[in-house]
Amino acid sequence: MSGEIRHMSRAGKTFYFASMWLDRDARAKAAVAYCFCRTVDDLADDNPPGPERMRALTGIMTAIKLRDVHHSDAGAMVRLAEEYPEILEPALSLVEACAADVPGLEIRTERDLISYSHGVAGNVGLIMYPLLGGSDPRGRALADDLGIAMQCTNIARDVMADLKAGRMYLPHEWLLAPDLRGLLLGDALTESSVVHAVGRVLEVGRQHYRRGLSGLHYLSPRARLAIRIAADCYSAIGERVVRKGRLVRRRAVVPLRRKIIVAFRAIQGRAPLAAQLSGAR
Repeated sequence: MSGEIRHMSRAGKTFYFASMWLDRDARAKAAVAYCFCRTVDDLADDNPPGPERMRALTGIMTAIKLRDVHHSDAGAMVRLAEEYPEILEPALSLVEACAADVPGLEIRTERDLISYSHGVAGNVGLIMYPLLGGSDPRGRALADDLGIAMQCTNIARDVMADLKAGRMYLPHEWLLAPDLRGLLLGDALTESSVVHAVGRVLEVGRQHYRRGLSGLHYLSPRARLAIRIAADCYSAIGERVVRKGRLVRRRAVVPLRRKIIVAFRAIQGRAPLAAQLSGAR
């Protein structure tokens, strides 16, 4: 097992699980991209954001622009770009978006939510697209959609953790009050407002999942199944963030047993349970 795949197995269990349906070459390339994106994301999450964070992110941006294959964090990605030069632009955009993601960042509207999600996750979809066999320009926007959808799931899942870190990605226009500290104190009205906003974020995510999954035919045959499994497993997290009108306090995860069921349904070509539930509303 390569170092990148080993790292993915620890840091991205859903993507590691789905990657088992890729061929060996695609899996290795996807793991390189995943490790790069994860490194950038981890730097962006540094809290409080100190000067070392910005120096590291600026160094990665410089390495991408200069095609520095020896840079410790960006070198493997730059080498991958020798075969797929189209990944450099979204890689740079990803780093720029993550550099701007600091406590106090304001997400006021649904448009802000989608723009932010494009920056920190839609670009990941654009990076992965050619690595998984995508070459038709028409599929790029749909790969972006899938990244946006997954980021909406992240936002819905991590509300409590983000709030404790001084971050909030729920659009202000969906909240009764912008000050959500009452959520940490168990205030019922604040929680009701947040649950409503979380539901709307998940609905935006569902819309983007539907669009993103409509573009699977642009990928190589094996990648179609792997990405379908990844998307279905990830979207299933959204079913677990609210219980009986309250946010779940523990970080929502999809256990391996459920992932296996999701994968089995995908292999059979059946709709995931999450899609059935949303369609029944």
